[in-house]
Amino acid sequence: MSTERAPALPAAPRAGTLVVTGGRPLKGEIAPAGAKNAALPLIVAASLGERPSTLRNVPLELNDVQLLLRCLASVGAHVKVLGPDTVELGAGTGATGPVDPDATRIRYSLLLLGRAAALGQDLALPQSGGCSIGDRGHDLHVLALRALGAGVDEADTGLTLRPAHLRGADISFRLPSTGGTENVLIAAAMAEGDTVLRNANTRPEIRQMAELLNRMGADISLGGRVARIHGRPRLAGGADMAVMPGWDEAVTYLVAGAITGGEIRVRGVPASHVHWDLLYLREAGATVFEWGDDLFLTRKGPLKPIDVMTGPPPSLNSDMQPIFAALTLFCPGDSTLTDNRFQDRFQYVDELRKFGGQIDVFGNSALIEGGRPLHPANVRATDLRGGAAAALVALGTPGESRIANCYQIYRGYPLLEEKLRGLGADVSVLED
Repeated sequence: MSTERAPALPAAPRAGTLVVTGGRPLKGEIAPAGAKNAALPLIVAASLGERPSTLRNVPLELNDVQLLLRCLASVGAHVKVLGPDTVELGAGTGATGPVDPDATRIRYSLLLLGRAAALGQDLALPQSGGCSIGDRGHDLHVLALRALGAGVDEADTGLTLRPAHLRGADISFRLPSTGGTENVLIAAAMAEGDTVLRNANTRPEIRQMAELLNRMGADISLGGRVARIHGRPRLAGGADMAVMPGWDEAVTYLVAGAITGGEIRVRGVPASHVHWDLLYLREAGATVFEWGDDLFLTRKGPLKPIDVMTGPPPSLNSDMQPIFAALTLFCPGDSTLTDNRFQDRFQYVDELRKFGGQIDVFGNSALIEGGRPLHPANVRATDLRGGAAAALVALGTPGESRIANCYQIYRGYPLLEEKLRGLGADVSVLED
């Protein structure tokens, strides 16, 4: 990674145990960092250009972002950090080496397959990581790349891609895979001819990725759940884009306000990005409104039970399922959660039960008896969102709670302590 005449990467997120003394109403405002799940695909897309492109508002302190930059540098991409939230990326010299072994720790390393296919490079990719939340196979990634003409071999140790002349194809996904859609946009942008991807995921992050690729010289259009790509032999690059604010971070802080009976202002997140999230918050008894690009939440009266269902866009994103599980523990009565994407995304439930929560899981659904007395607990962050859910319950429960393995939470919530303290929370981290 190029660091000459440029700042080094910020410190990686903290590890250890998050200590929360809950029971305080949270009040104030926050400005979400750049969205992790927008920044990661944008980083890979920007690395296709012949001329470097500049990405701003990148949450560079997140471990997943740093690992992906290291992976790209290891395969010859041009990677240069220009400031605390700005990075420059391009195709580089094409001199590839072994993928950084830490690629196993992040899910988005799978996008290196689409990049290598687009640039005609060999790639040996170790098995990808990320949160353990159920079946997250890479079969759709492989199906799509093979349909475009890439040679992809699978083994227990990982995936191997052999360079080939890519040609456009008509591809249909059995489910709207986020990463699968991103890999298609990356590879097909430089394939010969036209590609049509049906049942694509067109969430806001992917729309921004398509916009970046178009600024770099691609020809991509998204409509409904269909992506159409007219391949180009080269992408000039030279684009400049700011990563969208983290809507998932915004919703988490709004839910914290609802749980604690506080007043929260979130800057720079359009309501259109979180339509279903705001709908469920209002159903639960919070008052939420938009003023310009800012969101405001207050909750004065009691909460009410809700029935939450996740699904592909425009429905509630599965990432928010654990966040709303935390909210329902404070909603007197019976609430339900149904996850139509990840059947096993309830591994965090055992940790929430340690607070005294009554949660019963049946397949891909959960029944929550909210309003029961909760007590402080020592728990563990099972994954990014499950850890955030535990922190939310701790914020709403009087007394001192501890969440071990808080590294997981910091994977998606930059400056967590500072932002919570700014809202009046009593939080600290015990370092490992």
